Amino acid sequence: MTSDALNAMLDRMQENFRKNPGTDIRQCKVCGVNWKRDHRSRIVCNTCSRNQNREVQYCWECRQEWRGGSDRCGNAGCNGAEQRQLTLQSCGTKIIGDVSGCPSIRACPRCSTLIHHKERCKHMTCKCGCEFCFVCLKRKILVWRCGTHNSPCPIAPRQTVLPSHETGFFAWIRNFFG
Repeated sequence: MTSDALNAMLDRMQENFRKNPGTDIRQCKVCGVNWKRDHRSRIVCNTCSRNQNREVQYCWECRQEWRGGSDRCGNAGCNGAEQRQLTLQSCGTKIIGDVSGCPSIRACPRCSTLIHHKERCKHMTCKCGCEFCFVCLKRKILVWRCGTHNSPCPIAPRQTVLPSHETGFFAWIRNFFG
């Protein structure tokens, strides 16, 4: 294989990886640098920030510069939340342990990041640090309230809206008793 053919193949592989909806990599529309997502929708592009001598933030969903408040980018036509809701509403189901019919994609109860269940354990830890059961969606508060990693628990209804970004004492109380 020639070096040109190898480079072309590697470029195609990188582009396919970035276009995969499950990946946490996106390319900056301005500078072309790849971003790695943590659990937030607001991403800081270090290259653009350095080039413009200010912090440049972009929306993960629409890839436009962040113009809004804390939870919406403020760009007209950005439908990131709607796309994630459609994904939650239309994803397939699977068997997790002895429980069948569980949606294969769930939104983190804390930060709304979509999580695709791959295999085995029902206990998840999101990138934001939230620990929850993929089947019943109960959050871990000191102990798992749904049993061990392979014990059956009732399936929480399919998520049709993204969880709100609750923080603080009252959110903790609501999650503990909810």
